[in-house]
Amino acid sequence: MRIALLTPIEIEYKAVRSFLESVREVQEEGLYYTMGQFQGLHHTFSIVLRQTGSRNSEVALATERVIRLFQPEIAILTGIAGGVKDASIGDVVVGTQAYGYEAGKSTDAGFSSRPNVLPYSWELIELAQHVAQEDKWRQRLADAAKPKVFFGAIASGDQVVASTRSEAYQIIKAHYNDTLALEMEAIGFARAATHHRQVRIINIRGVSDLLDGKNAAHDAANQPMAAHHAAAFVFELLQQLNFQSFTNQTMDTKVLAKQIVNTLFPLLKLDSLQQIGQEFKQATDGTILEIWEKVKPIFIEEVDAEEEVDTSKGAVSSSLRKKLEQDAPLKTELEALLKVAETKGTTPVNQVTIVGSKNVVQGSTISVGGDFRVGDG
Repeated sequence: MRIALLTPIEIEYKAVRSFLESVREVQEEGLYYTMGQFQGLHHTFSIVLRQTGSRNSEVALATERVIRLFQPEIAILTGIAGGVKDASIGDVVVGTQAYGYEAGKSTDAGFSSRPNVLPYSWELIELAQHVAQEDKWRQRLADAAKPKVFFGAIASGDQVVASTRSEAYQIIKAHYNDTLALEMEAIGFARAATHHRQVRIINIRGVSDLLDGKNAAHDAANQPMAAHHAAAFVFELLQQLNFQSFTNQTMDTKVLAKQIVNTLFPLLKLDSLQQIGQEFKQATDGTILEIWEKVKPIFIEEVDAEEEVDTSKGAVSSSLRKKLEQDAPLKTELEALLKVAETKGTTPVNQVTIVGSKNVVQGSTISVGGDFRVGDG
């Protein structure tokens, strides 16, 4: 079974390489790749390791190239990151989704964020949660540390954020406030992988700093340690990975379209059908906002042509289904985002009726007590 391991910098590369057996170098299209093996409980893994560089664009290019050349079933981005909240130095953060925090518009009134959110593979996240709970991964550590494992969003941008007083940090806290860790590669990696729906992906990071107080001595001590902790977790994940247990079935386009419509429609809080283009002012969950951004044009086009909400729901669902049948990458992205939203509890779970609106959607479902608020129209 083929696995691609991508590390942005040399410290991370060395941490991963130390776990490989039968290591050799190969050259493809003028670039060198490290090949190795790792024996898991269920598979003997053929691993290709590549040091990518530390920018979203560099990682995106490297991800695209390694998938095309080596056709891995799984691609893993691993290395170090700055801790934003919850995790401490030495802890491991497993990404549940990638945030591109620099996406937006800068105006005189300030920064207006435009959600740039991409998911990772839910099967790998599920396995990672099991690995974290079982706790055997710590036995792979070369030090006496007892790091914890956290699951959440990892944000990335093409700048080093070295202070909690920086503008970039303030944008993250204001618009992506569930971010656990920050680095410079996540969104590029996830974006490149969306064009290869057959490849499962995940991002696993060791926390090397907490943004403030970074200096050369601090990095020299903590970066190798954090990279080693992340690599140890990665290889315990591979140790327990049974790819045969992963489902290869994807959601039917009709079912997916209907589920998206039923999720988004109640959140619109329409006083009139002409208000369909309004943003989800009451939504604080980046996953749902990203789903909305991807399907909003279809909602606007179909609702404008209808006079009744119930009729427009059917029209939107039909149009979205046709779009998904023609656009496989979009279907993959939406399906994965919906799965992430389900694991976070932000998809509809309880039957309620929207009140205080001229157009009441009977039997609609929304999440209550979660990330959304429904009030009077």
